[in-house]
Amino acid sequence: MNGNDRGRGAKTGNGSPAAVGPEDPPANHTNGAGVAGILDERIRNLRDAIQEIDDALARRKVLNFRFLEQIDHERDAAMRQLDTLQPPWRAGFYPQLEFLRLSLHKSITSRASDHRKEQLKYWEDAVNLAQERRKFLDEYKALMGMKRRLSRHEDR
Repeated sequence: MNGNDRGRGAKTGNGSPAAVGPEDPPANHTNGAGVAGILDERIRNLRDAIQEIDDALARRKVLNFRFLEQIDHERDAAMRQLDTLQPPWRAGFYPQLEFLRLSLHKSITSRASDHRKEQLKYWEDAVNLAQERRKFLDEYKALMGMKRRLSRHEDR
């Protein structure tokens, strides 16, 4: 008995049959029915994966909206604070006010940068998920065609 034969047909510790290897067809299926079962399972898995990607895209879109909304809120708050300060030519030179003014300007420009970064990250995520979805969809369509051909062949 070699290493590949160990455990075949034996019971596992929990009382269920040991896993059947990919080269072992299930005992209760004919070869065509076994292939159809494998195709059906793979098709279901692909359908689930495509749905998960669609859900992930929808969730990412919601997150993008929330992130941008938060960034805009922070930028607007900084702009309101900046508007409360007198223009430097009217207030005279007050280092504390000038420091606060510069900090607010920096915060506003930082929020603008965050906004651009989030838009770019959302685009990258959407493109990557769409590419992954396309791969799964292509495989799904190929397997559906294979399943149709198999069922036509079995009907003969």
